[in-house]
Amino acid sequence: MIPGKCCATCAHHYIDPINPRAPRAAMAAVAGLYRRVLPLPGIDFTCREGKEIFREALEDGTMEGFFKLIAHFQTQAEPAFCGLASLSMVLNSLSIDPGRKWKGPWRWFDESMLDCCEPLEKVKTDGISFAKVTCLGECSGARVEAVRASESSLEDFRSVVKKCCSSEDEHLIASYNRQLLKQTGTGHFSPIGGYHERRDMALILDVARFKYPPHWVPLNVLWDAVNTVDVSTGKSRGFMVVTKRSEPPSLLFTSSCKVENWRDVSRFLSQELRVVVRNGKMTSVEDVFSAILETFPGKVTGFVKWIVEVRRSNDESGKLDNDEMQRLTLKTNVLNQLRSTDMYKRLAGWLKSTPSCPCALSEKSLTDEVGEASCQGKSLLCGGLHKSKSCASCVSCKRMTRTTDGQGAGVLIGDGGVKDGNVQVIVPTGSCELHPTPVDVVTVLLLAQPSETWSEIPNSEVRLEFVNLGATDKLPDLLQLEVVHLQRQLRVLNCSDE
Repeated sequence: MIPGKCCATCAHHYIDPINPRAPRAAMAAVAGLYRRVLPLPGIDFTCREGKEIFREALEDGTMEGFFKLIAHFQTQAEPAFCGLASLSMVLNSLSIDPGRKWKGPWRWFDESMLDCCEPLEKVKTDGISFAKVTCLGECSGARVEAVRASESSLEDFRSVVKKCCSSEDEHLIASYNRQLLKQTGTGHFSPIGGYHERRDMALILDVARFKYPPHWVPLNVLWDAVNTVDVSTGKSRGFMVVTKRSEPPSLLFTSSCKVENWRDVSRFLSQELRVVVRNGKMTSVEDVFSAILETFPGKVTGFVKWIVEVRRSNDESGKLDNDEMQRLTLKTNVLNQLRSTDMYKRLAGWLKSTPSCPCALSEKSLTDEVGEASCQGKSLLCGGLHKSKSCASCVSCKRMTRTTDGQGAGVLIGDGGVKDGNVQVIVPTGSCELHPTPVDVVTVLLLAQPSETWSEIPNSEVRLEFVNLGATDKLPDLLQLEVVHLQRQLRVLNCSDE
């Protein structure tokens, strides 16, 4: 705070120390804050000592990751978006393709695109947890190794920091309590941009650049800040190592922890499902299907979503560019491969002969699905955070056109009315001319379960049959990658259990 000024609301008491006789009218109050003075033990990256530490660390080879990070350094767009900004910065530094457009023709990660695990409006008001940032990284195509401080040590942390800062291919995001660094605020996320081994100092690339500049801090002090408990979750903070995956991210299906009961679903799949199949009297595969769907908490389609692509309307014909067509063809191939599995055929056949559809399989109309996606697309493509849960102009979307690519892959495009124009939703269709259905969702979820789950089935014949139906090593390549991606997401959710 400037000497002589007690707060922004009493700025009229301010006396200019350089020119005490300056007219007070010129010292009008200005609302808000302009940055903070960086307190010790932080050392400003741009000061003389900060530059010296940088030069020494560069010579020691522990600033290798700095240059890619600094090329994508960004300021968080909202006071509570530190986790989203840190992740967006790291994903772009790793050259991970988001697989969807940001603005114009460009595919690029932005905070507004990181909404698959938590609604942006909720993050804007409440911030985001360590587990949800981990989930977002996985959903975005990165490999995230998340470590809680309660399960680590200063020595382990130091080793990981040095390793990441000596590489261009892996970056570390720290979750820490600012108060341990004598800074204002509490929980915060930021990438670590470098390490000085002899001085044992880490460089924090603070994404709240409106508040503090990038700064060096003693590693043991940073560890103390990381090794704290987040009162909102009751769990310790931690750090995560983010790398680029060699395999592509999900094409068609993804898990979602936006639904209120996602913890119940995660617990059901990781723990309770085994009890269900162990205790049930199952004499056929169909009995297993019935037991699972009768005990599933909520709707399967709320927890596992199928992915559509949203774009601004280009023209009335609904013509797709080459990239869009390629992604659509891959999604269509995944859908067709899924429907060719024995698991899908058995499940679809059983449901067809079942008088009433299980509650867990209730289905929205395609119009509603497209309308919902249009509503989300409106928020993403037309600027701002969409506050309403539904958008009448989008949900009432009724105009559907159908086109095909050269290989016969179908696409349904729906126009949702938007103030600044229309958005279009590109939906893959299978060989039987149906968009992804709840049967597809349940099938891929069953395929994503570990084989140990089915080993609990008491009846040996049913057990063997179900294990064979769920064998991922026998799946076609594209579908196998899709199932492995979903398995990875489920593991992340199981580990978070906040």
